[in-house]
Amino acid sequence: MKTAAIIAEYNPFHNGHLYQLVQTRLRTNASFILVIMSGDFLQRGGPAFANKYLRTRMALLGGADAVIELPALYAVSSAEYFASGAVTLLNQLGVADYLSFGSELGSLSIMEKCSQILTDHEQDLRLLIKTFLKEGYSFPDARERAASQLFPSHFSDSSLSFSDRESSRLFSSLFSSPNNILGLEYCKALYATQSSIRPFTIKREDAGYHSTSLNNDSLHYVSASAIRNALSQNPDAITGYVPEAVYRLLSENRLLTTPLTENDFSGMLYYKLLMEKEKGFSDYLDCTPDMSDKICRELPSFTTFTGFCSHLKSKDLTYARISRVLLHILLNIKPPDFFLPPASLRSLSVPYARLLGFKKSASPLLSAIKKNSAIPLITKLADAPRILDENARLLLSLDIRCADLYEWAASRRLNTSPLNEWKQSPIVLL
Repeated sequence: MKTAAIIAEYNPFHNGHLYQLVQTRLRTNASFILVIMSGDFLQRGGPAFANKYLRTRMALLGGADAVIELPALYAVSSAEYFASGAVTLLNQLGVADYLSFGSELGSLSIMEKCSQILTDHEQDLRLLIKTFLKEGYSFPDARERAASQLFPSHFSDSSLSFSDRESSRLFSSLFSSPNNILGLEYCKALYATQSSIRPFTIKREDAGYHSTSLNNDSLHYVSASAIRNALSQNPDAITGYVPEAVYRLLSENRLLTTPLTENDFSGMLYYKLLMEKEKGFSDYLDCTPDMSDKICRELPSFTTFTGFCSHLKSKDLTYARISRVLLHILLNIKPPDFFLPPASLRSLSVPYARLLGFKKSASPLLSAIKKNSAIPLITKLADAPRILDENARLLLSLDIRCADLYEWAASRRLNTSPLNEWKQSPIVLL
């Protein structure tokens, strides 16, 4: 029995995700596909388009066999911790043979070599990045320039070699394309943990992660960003870009016209910032003292969550990083001690796996997880206090807090009753 894993957000599930699932099963000859999916808040620093249970149903209808939640601590962290947390979870489950991910580059050999260099020379890379940051470059530009200095000498010792023009194009693609960045982080995490899971990449066929408009090509592959953007203008326009079952779910749950956004949390965020302004925010994950000072200084200009992100954005602070920091403040997320060591020495804590949904036909996969997993598989939340230790319960409490906050905001937006996290069972499809 072969199992392929996919790490995803499905925000929302679209034809590109369907293509990845089909191609992964076909090209790895996998019997099952296990999805590790973010919960109700996402890596970009905002709420999910739809709650995790609806997105789980989308994934199962789209071809996944089982969906396990990525703990919120990792789901809302930077690409490095998002990827390494998910890989740590997969390693502990003990069933995955492959980790499949999309990339703009589509070349696994290059990504694996680059990830090894980044891991083995992490300290050198960090020093180079600091140098370029001091020279006024933004973090993405500083990282790309640092890698362009670090890589050539190490590539010369391998079977991979490039001309100056090819190297320039490679570095630009690797460090400016979000899925390449995530792919590198997945490969780094597999390499750093000496995982037996083999990486597998599929070249993306859409216009790119940052594309915000629908195209008219016959493939009907676009980014989730483009689909979300289209909904605010013409919901019917997305019908060719998402599976029919997904469109039906979105329509039935009124998410074609009233999806949750960051601004549904503006009041809560402003209150938290106002109440903690005196002590500052540098204790929160990813928030530096300089960023904390800027937040405090500019707080009188706060209008909305997204408006404040745009107001704080600068050459050295990207919108995504600001949004993620503000979300960390809202959710009360502070850096745990196990985040601090270098990647090669880091031992992350992912002490449980929470099952969000599965197909009845995936019972052999679930049996294999229960047999091989080094951590408890939570199928019923009420059992968690009995089977988890104190540290695991603390991590799980963040997941529950995130779900409760999300459901409260969603119920206000949709005029519905919020889901009770303690009463919600995994989604099961026949």
